[in-house]
Amino acid sequence: MMNRFRKWLYKPKRSDPQLLAQFYYADEELNQVAAELDSLDGRKDPQRCTLLVSQFRSCQDNVLNIINQIMDVCIPQDRAPRDFCVKFPEEIRHDNLAGQLWFGAECLAAGSIIMNRELESMAMRPLAKELTRSLEDVRGTLRDQALRDLNTYTEKMREALRHFDVLFAEFELSYVSAMVPVKSPREYYVQQEVIVLFCETVERALDFGYLTQDMIDDYEPALMFTIPRLAIVWSSGPFPPALLCARRNNTPGGSLASLALSQWPRGLCRRTSQLGPQGRRHV
Repeated sequence: MMNRFRKWLYKPKRSDPQLLAQFYYADEELNQVAAELDSLDGRKDPQRCTLLVSQFRSCQDNVLNIINQIMDVCIPQDRAPRDFCVKFPEEIRHDNLAGQLWFGAECLAAGSIIMNRELESMAMRPLAKELTRSLEDVRGTLRDQALRDLNTYTEKMREALRHFDVLFAEFELSYVSAMVPVKSPREYYVQQEVIVLFCETVERALDFGYLTQDMIDDYEPALMFTIPRLAIVWSSGPFPPALLCARRNNTPGGSLASLALSQWPRGLCRRTSQLGPQGRRHV
């Protein structure tokens, strides 16, 4: 009864631009869609069910987006590191990823198996359950504060947000890694070696006249094959680059020539396309 009275008395205005007010109404909309979805028989009205699921996912995206904005203001120095996101494929890194992760966590917590990956699903299920509990705690805490004081971020809020942020980052890495190939630190190191080798190869080819600056500036298609071949020849020749010598010293039996051959032709052609004018990599 007291909560209903407080909700009636202190309910924020829909036009209020403050983050807690925005969250309050975004969360209300999410709850309404979820309630309608729960009461709907999808077999009788599949089109309506599909529409509600889409609307539900959109509401989840909106709620998480506002929570993220609140965390940027409330705990800017305590955000969980997300450097691992650079390892995700480009098609994965989009604005709707957070909502997909929330949906995936709820499915896992309910006992579902994602994309026929039974072992990965079982391994992530405890984390998914903890994440969904933490998110419910955050939503309840923010709703309660929105009915008290829109200008105050309590320590209880901060603690709930910190815990949720850490869990969400951990789940994000685990979930995406199970869905798509994510490069290991070793694979990134190898990619950097190949890029450096290509740059040194271009500089040497220019010095010897094998290539011209115009070919590089005009992105001559033949370079997609010429540069990898020159890199293989140079790294296996009698005067290897300094990078190759360092690799031989640090990695027994390793050489950039064997590395180049192992990735030929698709990997090296793809990395050749990253070279810009004067053989430098695009930023």
